[in-house]
Amino acid sequence: MGVPGPGTRLGILVPSSNSNAETLTAAILAGQPDLGGHYSRFRLPPSLDDTVDLSVLGDAPALLKDADLQAIAFHGTSGSWTGIAGDRALCAELQAMCGVPATTASVAVVEALRALSASRIGLVFPGPGSIAAGIQREYSGHGLDVRAVSVPESVMSNPEIARLDAAAIGAIMRPAFVDGLDAVVCVGTNLRSGYLVEGFEQEFGIPVVDSAIATLWHLLHLAGVSRPIPGWGALLAAH
Repeated sequence: MGVPGPGTRLGILVPSSNSNAETLTAAILAGQPDLGGHYSRFRLPPSLDDTVDLSVLGDAPALLKDADLQAIAFHGTSGSWTGIAGDRALCAELQAMCGVPATTASVAVVEALRALSASRIGLVFPGPGSIAAGIQREYSGHGLDVRAVSVPESVMSNPEIARLDAAAIGAIMRPAFVDGLDAVVCVGTNLRSGYLVEGFEQEFGIPVVDSAIATLWHLLHLAGVSRPIPGWGALLAAH
């Protein structure tokens, strides 16, 4: 009998105000005892327009490195509007520091859409419309045609986003489902849309890419883990 517990260790760098990362990841991996999520927290900069780099992450990556990881991720989506290129540079820095492949939530979403051959998308974002417009512009540079955008009526803090119930989350998601889409994307790792993915996929017949689920999907890919994990939508079901 092998050593009990996770043989594959996935490192996740979590913004301090995020309460979804650990709980959603644990729920998805509940039936996968050989896969472990391991976490380190850091404080986001005050402005949504600030770039997240190693100086922002502080000691968090080095502390995770000590756990002998197989892959690591920055569990945040700011690169979706500040620039995917900056996130890919951060991935290279994290890989050099930690010695394992790295991703971010923003990079993972783009890679997930590529894996799903999805280019015509609806966008769900739990923040300001001005930031959603920035995501739309950034995505266009990656061959992604955002044809519908849905944001909440009022701006919320990260803890307020996390406290939204299923009905409120569904109300934010639903307007993004218009005709002619390949997929709908939910950008914002503290929005608990991951729990609603499978239901919306069954209702509308297209994949739903939740940024928190996409982060785990890409971590598994980078760690060399290939297996379906049912119950969480098309992305993980086809992994």
